[in-house]
Amino acid sequence: MMSKELPLINRLQPEPEPCFDAKENKVSLIDLSKDCALSLPQSCGMSMIPGVSEWPEGSVSSLKDQCPEVFYQKLVQLPPALSELQTFTSQKMLEKLESLSPQIKVNKLLSIFWLKAANSKQPIPKPGCLLLTEKEIIVLSSEANSDDTITIRHHLNLLEIKIVQISLAGQHVRLIGSTEDTILVVFTHSKELTQDFCKSLLKVLSQGKSSEGTEDHPLLSGDLMVLSLDWRSSIPDIVLDNGLQVTCRFKRILADLLYIVHGNMEGPGKPSLAHIRPLLYTSVKVKDVPRLPKDAIYQFLLTDSHVVLLREDGVFHPVPRGSSLLLAIPQFQALKLCRRSDIRCLFVKKDDNCLVVDFTFKTQKTKTREKKIEFRRGSADVCSITNLSSQGDSWKLCFGCSSEAEILINHLCT
Repeated sequence: MMSKELPLINRLQPEPEPCFDAKENKVSLIDLSKDCALSLPQSCGMSMIPGVSEWPEGSVSSLKDQCPEVFYQKLVQLPPALSELQTFTSQKMLEKLESLSPQIKVNKLLSIFWLKAANSKQPIPKPGCLLLTEKEIIVLSSEANSDDTITIRHHLNLLEIKIVQISLAGQHVRLIGSTEDTILVVFTHSKELTQDFCKSLLKVLSQGKSSEGTEDHPLLSGDLMVLSLDWRSSIPDIVLDNGLQVTCRFKRILADLLYIVHGNMEGPGKPSLAHIRPLLYTSVKVKDVPRLPKDAIYQFLLTDSHVVLLREDGVFHPVPRGSSLLLAIPQFQALKLCRRSDIRCLFVKKDDNCLVVDFTFKTQKTKTREKKIEFRRGSADVCSITNLSSQGDSWKLCFGCSSEAEILINHLCT
C-alpha cells in the first residue's frame, strides 16, 4: 500500500504493525521516507521498490579521464584544511607539497585519493589526500592540534613495498615493506576503490605494463566481498616481475571474525560456530547509534541470524606469517550485536550520495553485558560489549554502496 500524501515516516498515525516470520527472521516492513510508505510483501525484493533506480550509486566517485586521476571516498569527512586543498589544481598542489618539504621533488602526480590512512607509528586512521607519484606515496593531512594546517603525515618510497595485502571484502589495503615499521594502510572503505587503488599502484610499479593475466585476476576484477565470504574460494597471489606480491588472507580473517561474533551471541537460538553464514561485510558511517560516536566509520556484518557493528584494525592485523608477535590491540573491537529476529522494521532514505538505513528494534528489557573472550591464535583478548535492543533503540547507518544496501534489504525482507 502506497500513499504520496505521507511525506514523513514519523508522522504516520497510527503506526503500522510489521509482520514477522519468526522462523526465517524476515522483516516485512520497509518505509521509504522520500515520498511514500510501502508495505513490502514477503515475495518482494528491492528491485520492486519504487524509485530505486533514482537512488545514488554510492559514496565513491572518480575522474579517470584526466591526469592525475582523482578518486573520492565521500564517507570520509574532511577537515577544513583538506577541503580547501581539494579545490587546488595539481600544479598548485605540487607547489604546496614543495613548501611543506623542499627535499621532496615531484614532477608529476599520477593519482590522487581522498580517503583515510594510517601506519604503525600513527595507527589511528585520519582523513588525508594520498598522492601517488612515479616513485613514492605521500599522504597530506591536517596537523593533530589544528584542522586548518596541512602537514605530510605519511611518506613511502614505492621500492620499499614488498606486499600489497587486500583486507576482508576489500575495505582497506595494507602496504607492507621489509621491516615491521614499513607499513602504510589505505582505508578505502570500498571494494571498488580498493581495486582502483591497486590497479593504479601496480601500473606504476610495473612501469605501465600489466603483467600477464593481472587485469583479469580475481583480486582486481572480481567481487571482493563475495570472494571474502566464500569458504570455497581459492585465490592465488599476484606476483610481479620485481617480486612484489598482491595477496589476501580472507579465510584467516573471516575465521577470526566469526569466532569473536559467535562468542558474543547468546540465547537459546544461538547457532554453532560452524553454522554461522556470513552474508555481507562492508563499511558504514554511524549516523545515530546509542553509545557510538556520530559519523565514525565502522564495519557492518550481516549473518543469517545477527547484525553486527565492529571496528577492524588494519594496521597490526593480520599478524605476518611466521610471526610470533603478540599484540595488545585486538583485531576486532567495539563490537555491537543484535539478533535479526529483534529487528522490528527498516527505514530507508537517500542522504546526499548515500543510502541511510534505520534499524528499529523490538521493545525489550535492557540487557547489557561485558566480557572478555580469548582471541584465537593467542593474539589478544578482546573486550566486547553486546547491547541487545532496548525500548526505542535503533541504529541509523549510512551505506556508501547502494548494491550492498540492496543485499541487506533483500536478505532481511524477502
